[in-house]
Amino acid sequence: MPSALLLVSEGGFSVTGPKVIASFDLFGITWNLTETVFIQWIVMLILLVVMLVLTSKLEIIPTTKRQAAAEWIVTFARNMVDTTMGPKYKGYTTYIGALLCFLLLNNLMSLFGLKNPTSDISVTGAIAIITFVLTQVNRARTGKVKGFFRSFVEPMPFMLPFNIIGEIANPVSQALRLFGNMVAGMVIGGLIYFALGHFAILVPAVMSLYFDVFSAVIQAYIFSTLTMAYISGAECE
Repeated sequence: MPSALLLVSEGGFSVTGPKVIASFDLFGITWNLTETVFIQWIVMLILLVVMLVLTSKLEIIPTTKRQAAAEWIVTFARNMVDTTMGPKYKGYTTYIGALLCFLLLNNLMSLFGLKNPTSDISVTGAIAIITFVLTQVNRARTGKVKGFFRSFVEPMPFMLPFNIIGEIANPVSQALRLFGNMVAGMVIGGLIYFALGHFAILVPAVMSLYFDVFSAVIQAYIFSTLTMAYISGAECE
């Protein structure tokens, strides 16, 4: 393996899968606690603590920056849903807000010297499957049984296989887009650091600003936006 790829691997990226931290047997099955799962636990714990802090002792008229921050987050998520999906989908505000925060914090974990869980295809794939399920649920809810199946043969019956492929392609492309961008950032960053050698110390701030912050924010926003577009776009009239 080339030295550049060895450096990237030593920096935390593995082409063989996430690192196994611990293993234990339960019900005759060996369960592996991977680095990806452990870091996601950390992310969920951080989000839980932040949520409890921001939502404690709420007032009708906010007088603290803590409550103002909480209301800003809720308003931002609500505006995203209203703009992309429409007011009648306001019930998805909670999920979209949670999804955005979860992905954003996962994408930013490299700032703390940890591996981004979203650079694991199993993570992005699982979240994309949730989007796929919500999409089909909305299709069935708005079109009932007849409308659900009719949507796969529109505008003509011979379009059935193409429509099915299109439905499957949505979560696949959504998962691969986020996964690919996160892995690409890790690999490119490692290669640039390797190429610069001793001069690498001159560019870490600029590199981190793009790959660890800007790209992380953009990718979390795009994934959330695509989720809203897929769900609302499956509505049967």
